[in-house]
Amino acid sequence: MIDNAEDLAKKAQDNKAGLKRQFVNIPIGDEEYGFRISGIGGKSVKLEKFVKYDDIIEAIEAGNDNGLEAMIKQIIEDYEEDEEDEE
Repeated sequence: MIDNAEDLAKKAQDNKAGLKRQFVNIPIGDEEYGFRISGIGGKSVKLEKFVKYDDIIEAIEAGNDNGLEAMIKQIIEDYEEDEEDEE
């Protein structure tokens, strides 16, 4: 069993090609979502998931108010550009 970050990073780097074909299922709200491992770096693992706008609206219309789709919708709705972002 790996118990330190350096050995974990080395094993990830050694198995980069195979790990990038793996998925991670993460429960969010009442649903479970599959994220693809899209990157293996020296310090971190990158997870990725595409969520279509149609899927966001359909999930919310179906009553999924605490899932990933609702979270993304809320982030988009609440976003206001900072003055620093405009420069």
